[in-house]
Amino acid sequence: MSNVVTLHGDKRWKATIEYSSVQGAKSVEHYFEEISDLHLIIEHGPDWNSLIRCTVTLNRTDDGGQQNSVEKALHRERQP
Repeated sequence: MSNVVTLHGDKRWKATIEYSSVQGAKSVEHYFEEISDLHLIIEHGPDWNSLIRCTVTLNRTDDGGQQNSVEKALHRERQP
């Protein structure tokens, strides 16, 4: 995809994974190319039983801002 500009080399996706630990919640960011690699990242991370949440986003320079604003505008148009 030539129109996608990434922040971390050629990696297309960013996963922010939050784990619980004795010191409290710990957040870790991972960058990867194929969405199918996400399960390997989770399996090799801290114990998956301590996983609180995993947020996957497209690795974009605008952090998804443009996409989100378009979606929000469309949603407002559909509401009565």
